[in-house]
Amino acid sequence: MKTGILGAGSIGSTLARKPAAAGYEVKVATSRGPETIAAVVLTTGAEAAKAADVVQGVEVLITSIPLRGTPAIKSLVAGLPRDAIIIDTSNYYPARDGHMQALDDGQIESLWVAEQLGRSVVKAWNAIPSGTLDAKGAPAGDTNRLAIAVAADDDAGREIAMALVE
Repeated sequence: MKTGILGAGSIGSTLARKPAAAGYEVKVATSRGPETIAAVVLTTGAEAAKAADVVQGVEVLITSIPLRGTPAIKSLVAGLPRDAIIIDTSNYYPARDGHMQALDDGQIESLWVAEQLGRSVVKAWNAIPSGTLDAKGAPAGDTNRLAIAVAADDDAGREIAMALVE
């Protein structure tokens, strides 16, 4: 499965390493350029890319950026094939993101993200600290495996996200 990741912070970096180690083709980008991606992120085979290139030819795009940055990636998302799955890992932190009226009024984050991007999104990896995911993320069958939530409004998106979680 060809996967692009926008964001190489704590969660994005971990997600770049885990699927690449499992044999997935992974491209990862930051807003600061491919040369700023830490070498450790690429140790299992993920490829550093420019943001405009990370969406090219992918079946799945994982967005792992601060929520406030979501509107800025709409043009990148517009270049995705219509059947590409978008998985969002963000959470709303007003101290970091600034106050967003719709979210302060109770709108669900994933619906807000979908509105900003003009596409349906799957929500995953937003309820686990990156250190826990990195240290304790285990394959199916491991007795010490942790569970994480995956939410989607369509079965295909949920199935793809679950395949990546697995």
